[in-house]
Amino acid sequence: MKERIKTITIIILIVMVISISGVYAATIISSINVEYNNENSKLVADNVQDAIDEVYKKASESKAPQPKNENIKAMYYYDENKESKDFCVTGDEKTCKVNTCYLNNTEGSCSPGTIVEYMVNEQDKIRFHVVHDDGSTLTLQSQKNTLNSVKWYDGENSDQGTVTALTILENTTSNWMNVNTLDYSISDDTSSLGYSGCDYEFGINCNNVQYKLENKTGKSRMITVQETSTVGCNNHHKSCPIWMYNYLNSSTNYGGTKNEDSATGYWTLNVLNSSTNHILIAHQNGNIGYVVKNMEYGARAVVEITKS
Repeated sequence: MKERIKTITIIILIVMVISISGVYAATIISSINVEYNNENSKLVADNVQDAIDEVYKKASESKAPQPKNENIKAMYYYDENKESKDFCVTGDEKTCKVNTCYLNNTEGSCSPGTIVEYMVNEQDKIRFHVVHDDGSTLTLQSQKNTLNSVKWYDGENSDQGTVTALTILENTTSNWMNVNTLDYSISDDTSSLGYSGCDYEFGINCNNVQYKLENKTGKSRMITVQETSTVGCNNHHKSCPIWMYNYLNSSTNYGGTKNEDSATGYWTLNVLNSSTNHILIAHQNGNIGYVVKNMEYGARAVVEITKS
């Protein structure tokens, strides 16, 4: 089979007997107009062309070398160029190409944005995007909001950090037994996640201690502004790659492909240097913005998994 079957046509030869000699007329019918029934096919597609594309994708997956981590169910190259033959933002696109970077123990072999379908427990398969690959361990962020309406901190003094949102996120993901248990901290440059406070006015620079979160453990956490900056995010609209803000409410107004989450943004772990009441969020317009702590936004789980 060639690299991609773009079009299929069915040529129906109609035998027409005219006078003494036989004449054959050919009628070309587009595949999308051919009657198709998927009742017994176990396919999602509802027409011939989509069925062929689906079969091709499944065949590509079955031929790919299997990951050592059996909870990795599929990986796809990320490509947000809508004109590309390899366009793939969510993993549902017909043009998605199977990625086997899980076989490579070189740092960065799974590039940011790479789509990962992962069994977080025995029942739940969730799609993530790669944030960072250190060679053996992948840091992933959930493709959609794990939570949609939660306060960063529900109290008067947010010097304690994101007690509210982080606690709810930890409780929600506590049964994700197939992801690594995280052990992390955030406050200053000696912390595993760096500084908690960030400047914003002249570009985002996290360089101050605004609160301390030490010796924290859990199955998931929220993303840091420092991590978003490694994939290009700043305070300008559409500076983030689409996967960082896709699925947020009205994200399609800024180049996103899906509007499914009810929230227009999701929390990070960082606050402004000027005020611990102003929290930095990943926003629907594709940038990092800030809002007050007691507003309600979403949270996306950040987890770690091993390649093998």
